[in-house]
Amino acid sequence: MNIFKLIKISVFALIICSLANCQVSDKIKELTDKPSRKPLDRSLIGVNNFFVESGFGSINTQYRDIKSNLKIPYVRVLLAWTDAVQPSPGASPNYSFFDSILNQVPAGVDILPVVVHTPNWMNNPANWIDANPRKTWVERWLKPTVQRYASNNKIVGWEVWNEPDLTVVASDTALGLTDPAKYLELLQFSRDAIKAADPGTQIVIAATQSIQQNYPDHLNYNRTLRDLGARNLVDVWNIHYYGEQFEKVSASGDIADFLNSLNMPIWVTESGQQGPNNQLAYAETTWPFLKDKIPNISRIYYYIYASSFSPVEQNYGLRTSNSSLPVSDLYVHLRDN
Repeated sequence: MNIFKLIKISVFALIICSLANCQVSDKIKELTDKPSRKPLDRSLIGVNNFFVESGFGSINTQYRDIKSNLKIPYVRVLLAWTDAVQPSPGASPNYSFFDSILNQVPAGVDILPVVVHTPNWMNNPANWIDANPRKTWVERWLKPTVQRYASNNKIVGWEVWNEPDLTVVASDTALGLTDPAKYLELLQFSRDAIKAADPGTQIVIAATQSIQQNYPDHLNYNRTLRDLGARNLVDVWNIHYYGEQFEKVSASGDIADFLNSLNMPIWVTESGQQGPNNQLAYAETTWPFLKDKIPNISRIYYYIYASSFSPVEQNYGLRTSNSSLPVSDLYVHLRDN
């Protein structure tokens, strides 16, 4: 072969190889670089507030702060079935605390209740309806709760359970929800009860633990629910997002691809950062990144409005009980912009 022709072929091959390496390098850079900070989209932002921290003011005072000062229109609240609410199977549920939360919602704010947990007597199979703890949970807790508040037009939907792949309350093990098939059964029973009581409302699937953490376990729980048909039972798919691990969102076949393939609204019902001086940077980095990669995200609820947890550097609250850092940088940003 002519030496000059051989050189030209070799140079051409080196150029192609260089371009390919450049493309690979760009992809690696995309997956490993931390996203840049961007302005927050205020229309997406909600907040979790369970109104159990009376040191931050009355329920009405906290609502006013959220709506008027922070200008947040979405609030996620917790309706937990506990011994305090119903100490025995023969007792009637005590809704007084939940009434005080749901009856004081100001105009211009909507509420997402997450219905969750079990009292200790649910550990006894003798208390189950048709020997089924999930049917019992729906009949004894979710159904009467939805019926009680179905006329409340401030309620935007019903979230069925919270992080079913994690057991927080020991008695919750009776439901077996760490098995996606058993959560699906709970969701099926719940859908029937919710739609019967409030046909026009939205049903929100429970989020797993932060979807990109313990990879790929939490993502796989979501995938299994999809494969079992959960998408047909709900109006909104729901995730939690703490920490970073942005590459798990971006990589081909991973979180963004999974959520985008659902072709339905996505809500992030918990996302937050520890430390009052770390929250704004986290929100301005993480939330625009998620919205860019998953365009169907239409709500992101910060966790949490107020917390007295100590030490303060581990506190997620927009407000804290620490006199030196009573509000976070994200609180100040939302209040002043």
